[in-house]
Amino acid sequence: MQEPSPQVSMPSFRRVDSGHGVQWWSSSWQLLFNRGAALIWIVMCLVAFVAYGVLHFFSLPGLIAAHIALFMFAGGLMLAARKTDQATVPGFGDLFAGFGPPLGSLVISAVLLMVAASLIIGVLGVAGAGAAYGAVYGAMTGNIGLLAGLGATSMVLLLAALVLLVPVGMAAWLAPALIVLRQQPPVEALKASLAACWANLGALSVYGLLWIAFAVIATISVIGLLVLWPLMVLSTYAAYRDLFDSAA
Repeated sequence: MQEPSPQVSMPSFRRVDSGHGVQWWSSSWQLLFNRGAALIWIVMCLVAFVAYGVLHFFSLPGLIAAHIALFMFAGGLMLAARKTDQATVPGFGDLFAGFGPPLGSLVISAVLLMVAASLIIGVLGVAGAGAAYGAVYGAMTGNIGLLAGLGATSMVLLLAALVLLVPVGMAAWLAPALIVLRQQPPVEALKASLAACWANLGALSVYGLLWIAFAVIATISVIGLLVLWPLMVLSTYAAYRDLFDSAA
């Protein structure tokens, strides 16, 4: 008689105060310049960004491939971040480490996220089409109230999309690190990332506000953008390390 497969439990994480959102960024600076690793980090992130952008030129299949590739690049970069954290300079080949053994889990996670986002956008799109039809009908029948309501409805639908897509982003943020560094199955990795982000909403909000500020500053020069990309990756690793490794 075949024994039942063991249940996979969601990894434990810890709750931190909002100040840790600042620490994640400060840690990323330390990691970026650890043992002269800055140049290889900039090159890896630039190659990933260019590949992601080029795939968008191939219509819908390219768009799907781009998002899957982004998740696989994220997995490789998380492994490179761990090397950097262990005072080892990563190699360019680390960028493609996600195309190795973790490939299946990373692809499944990326597909699940795309399906979730597509369902949300699809449902809201149907609702928006219904509102637009009502507005056209109102214009044809002279009911100005229906026409005026289109703007308010569109705003509500936009806000609803943003609110509903936030959990999708939370599930995606730390999932690659959990897959490649903790060997978590796809669903468990997504659930753990979502749970950890939700439990640490204060720190995540501070982190996000700082990201907006850094992004605005980075647009001043190309060098700023080249530095921001690896900082985003390394701050994500710093958040994973803080929330999950510290709770182990």
